[in-house]
Amino acid sequence: MSYIPGLPPGFRFDPTDDVQLILDYLCPKLCQDPNRFHHPNNNVGSVLECDLYDDEEKWKHWFDLTGESRLYFFTRLKKKKEEKGQRVERSFGQSVWKSQRDYEIRIDPEDKESLVIGKKRTFSYKVKTAEEDGGGGSSRESENNGWVMHEFTLDGDLAKKVGCGCDCYVICCVRKKEERSGSSSDERREIELIDPSMIQMNFGQ
Repeated sequence: MSYIPGLPPGFRFDPTDDVQLILDYLCPKLCQDPNRFHHPNNNVGSVLECDLYDDEEKWKHWFDLTGESRLYFFTRLKKKKEEKGQRVERSFGQSVWKSQRDYEIRIDPEDKESLVIGKKRTFSYKVKTAEEDGGGGSSRESENNGWVMHEFTLDGDLAKKVGCGCDCYVICCVRKKEERSGSSSDERREIELIDPSMIQMNFGQ
């Protein structure tokens, strides 16, 4: 049964597009401006808050808890200073989120001249494993673990206009690719439905 504590049974967060994630969820979060989608009595919200760069990889526990193959998280980026500026630390423990590609998010996806409101970057999850040939402690990265992350960031110029920082939080959509071998798309986990007659039978007496 797929269930997130604090949300109604059967609820599934499914944003319609990238623009909605940026404007309706990330921007209010960065501006510390609660919106109609986040209520004080709901301590979880539609986008979970979790450190995706934690050595203990606690974000995986949410997938075990909910049974979902895709979840959305608010997470903070960890930056390390360098001579030429700062860059985000993507490694944690024996793992790393490896960058694949990125593109701009515009207010009107169909208009290439419309306002840029953010960026979407894609990462794949890699686990560092020691080389078997004993090559002086070298390591390599596993390729087929199935985890993919899409990171949504607010555009810096837009952040200045609305008066909030752009590097405090990002929204990340993390999903687990389905295994192709020995499974079918029709064999996905289904939500367990409760028969009302069973409720009356067990609790109505």
